[in-house]
Amino acid sequence: MSNRKTFIRAAILLPLALTFAHAETITLDQALIRALESDERIEIQRREVSIAEREVDRAWTIISPRLMAAGRYDRPESEVRQDDRVLIPEDSWSATITATQPLFDGRVLPARRLGIALERAEAETLVHDIRLSLFDVSQIYFGVLSSAEQVELAKQTVALSTQEVARAKARFDAGEARRTELLRAEVDEARARRNLVAAVNAYDVARADLARRLGLDADYEFEVEAPAPMAEPESEVLRELFLQALDQRNDLIAARLQIDSASEQRDVIRREAWPTLELQYNHSFVDPESTNRRNNWWEIAAVARYEFWDGGSRRISRLQQDDRITQAELQVADLEKSIQLEVQQALLELLNVREDLIALRKEVALAEENYRTLSEQARVGLATSLDVSTALNELDFARTELARQEYQFEIAKLRVELATGQFASDYIEVNE
Repeated sequence: MSNRKTFIRAAILLPLALTFAHAETITLDQALIRALESDERIEIQRREVSIAEREVDRAWTIISPRLMAAGRYDRPESEVRQDDRVLIPEDSWSATITATQPLFDGRVLPARRLGIALERAEAETLVHDIRLSLFDVSQIYFGVLSSAEQVELAKQTVALSTQEVARAKARFDAGEARRTELLRAEVDEARARRNLVAAVNAYDVARADLARRLGLDADYEFEVEAPAPMAEPESEVLRELFLQALDQRNDLIAARLQIDSASEQRDVIRREAWPTLELQYNHSFVDPESTNRRNNWWEIAAVARYEFWDGGSRRISRLQQDDRITQAELQVADLEKSIQLEVQQALLELLNVREDLIALRKEVALAEENYRTLSEQARVGLATSLDVSTALNELDFARTELARQEYQFEIAKLRVELATGQFASDYIEVNE
């Protein structure tokens, strides 16, 4: 598998110089940039990458020099003498400084490869988390836009219902309509105003949710700006989209790297049984000095170690690691199946929403024509207030649903990019 180094493109963060504190309008681009800095989930995963980087450094400590000092003080029950010689002094102390330089340890290289694999896996996971976080922000952003448009549509419906009340009242005052027609128009107006209040509240909630994700204060006043419509994904067949996902999905790349790290860990365990060689320097200080214990004495030794039998601990660890490798391979296979289903669902959702838009645009056009026709007919008594009320409700529903689906269509485009591992490429770079 090729070496991949992942990082957040520094240049993309420069627009943050446009101070948010004084901004009245936030674009989608600015929202995504802000989310990169304020989302705690991204920062948590950045720490995981930093932790994994330390494993590479840990590998080199296996053959790094070591320095140790030890001291000892002895006080026996009594001094022991033989003739004029002191065999055991009344009290004594000793100190030893030991410097060790490992010359050979078979664990170094696989331990370093293990650290690199872990670092790369966490870096890929970081990219995947960034994509998910920015996709969530995009959904919320389009939700705010959708809520804002539904507020405007609700205002239009209130205006239309108010016109119908005025018309019904004029006809009622002229004796051309029954009071029930006026009451029906007033009910429609009250319903329209209630829907407007609900739409405004929904907009405020969506806006507060976006502010929270962008790290803004709850009372911060801002508006969102509708981005230019995104191009639809190329009309690749499902198989081609799936192949793109297999090559680009960062969570899948991270899962594959987990197989590599598990294999390297197994090599580390195997090489624990290899012999080791080190150079050792000892410098001793004793008081009192004796014939076999000299003060300020040093020695250098080459020390080789080989453990013939450890009771079977390494064998058990190796078998456990074999099972972990198998687990990692099964997780990759399971993730590939899940990704295939995710890509298929995203593509079908896009196609469904596109077809819904075609039908809804036609439905809105027909509902507008139907409402205008019935409203004009009602003026001359050729249509009832019930017909007008029904037409107005149908128009309001069709407009609201069209507005919702138009922004859902933009989200569906992003979902296909997310499923294939292409989403947020302007904010993330993966260098081979």
